[in-house]
Amino acid sequence: MMPDLTSTMGRTPFLSVLLFLACLFPSIVLPEKIGYQRVVFPHGVSVDVEVADTPALRQKGLMFREAMSERRGMLFVFSEAAPHRFWMKNVRVPLDMIWLNSNKQIIHIAENLPPCIVDPCAEFGPEGQAALFVIETVGGFAKKHHLTRGMRVKFEKK
Repeated sequence: MMPDLTSTMGRTPFLSVLLFLACLFPSIVLPEKIGYQRVVFPHGVSVDVEVADTPALRQKGLMFREAMSERRGMLFVFSEAAPHRFWMKNVRVPLDMIWLNSNKQIIHIAENLPPCIVDPCAEFGPEGQAALFVIETVGGFAKKHHLTRGMRVKFEKK
């Protein structure tokens, strides 16, 4: 006995087209969850950041970017404060990394980190201090804007 395919055959072309489009244009059919915010540092300087608040977005980070503006960056948001460690694998531009505690206070800064070309890549992070947020900016940003431990930043919606 042959199964009745008439109930599913009408949906097959639609699902095939949807699957085809998802492969060609994943950002249109299956949008990533990237929100944009503004981080305001002391002295009034601000950076528009992409928010990496899922494991997949945090893992991808700023990998494979060929260039980055001084006014752009990425804000990593974690569900728990911990001494989160980062590396520069597949990151193609020097970065500053700024770790913040739950009060949005700077607890650690790693400046002008070079791209990692050869494994193993060095890891960076605060020793024994719990961070809830990490901001990545273009290399040299922290020095140029005189950022230091203890300063507080603000997050604003764009």
